[in-house]
Amino acid sequence: MLDEPDSEIHTMPVASLLPSDSPRLGGLCHDHAQVLAESGRELEPILVHKATGRVVDGMHRLRAAILRGARDLPVRYVEGSSADLFVRSVAANTRHGLPLTLKDRRAAVVRILASHPHWSDRAIAAVSGVSPKTVGAARRRCSSEESPHSKDGDDTSGVSEATARVGRDGRVRPVDMSQRREKARLLLAERPQATLRDVAEEAGVSISTVHRMRRAASAHPADTGRDREAPPASSGPAPGEGAQTGAVVVACQEGPLRSVSERAEPSAETARAQPRAAVSLYRDPSIRFTDSGRALLRWLNGQSGELAMGERLLASVPPHCMRAAAEVARHYAREWERLADTLQRNERLSNNLRGAR
Repeated sequence: MLDEPDSEIHTMPVASLLPSDSPRLGGLCHDHAQVLAESGRELEPILVHKATGRVVDGMHRLRAAILRGARDLPVRYVEGSSADLFVRSVAANTRHGLPLTLKDRRAAVVRILASHPHWSDRAIAAVSGVSPKTVGAARRRCSSEESPHSKDGDDTSGVSEATARVGRDGRVRPVDMSQRREKARLLLAERPQATLRDVAEEAGVSISTVHRMRRAASAHPADTGRDREAPPASSGPAPGEGAQTGAVVVACQEGPLRSVSERAEPSAETARAQPRAAVSLYRDPSIRFTDSGRALLRWLNGQSGELAMGERLLASVPPHCMRAAAEVARHYAREWERLADTLQRNERLSNNLRGAR
């Protein structure tokens, strides 16, 4: 998102200030400027692009200073590209001073979509002072037409090409709603005590969506005793068939147990993340027909989904962040190794106790 303006107040000669790329389609309102000039109040500092002296926000105050015969005007400096400066101008004019008209705001939305297609609907709505639905409708219109071009030759690649968008909090979230729901499902499984709002904000979905997903998870028939009988070994996947292994564990998570033929084929990414041992876990009655066992299968399947998602997300890591991301991945890999070692020690201890008897 945009950097904050310089908090220090400077003074610039009125004659050196240049007009802004205003979001007002009708231009300056001379009556409003006249009211400011005759009010007798001290004018608030205006925002000025430091490199060019162009006014970003405060054209009415500049006009009022000229009408008063003032030679200097207090200013705060801002930096950024011409596209970012236009966004800042829109944001400032929706929060104070003479409000932008609805027509002005909708026109600004189209320009911001062209220059910042990676921003989410909510982020653009917060800047332009319209609803996210208005932004979404404008985005759909832009995707079916030639993308508008900014006045200063900024990048205006098609707004429909982005696979992820930056939200108001600066976080990058996938555009595909199915990916968002999948992320919310994984968050609910990993952090069952998290609030609905926290999960919704992190996954980029609505609170009501998270509520429905949590309610559906709590209604999972884990303790009804009506699970269907396990399929015979001949009908299940053979060890080593990675794709079907993934399907087995997915079935335990998604709902009532079904035959292998009824299960959806998992993606190649999920299949690679599923070890062969998942088959033996699925077939073991002490796992499959107990609440804790089914919870274990759901949790393990969530880890494979995390790995598949991680491959997609890490592919977009910028070069200067790769070392840090690799260190985080190694940290969790070490924790997984520690967990596996603990299980192996417990297995050896159990075998020794049985042998002693």
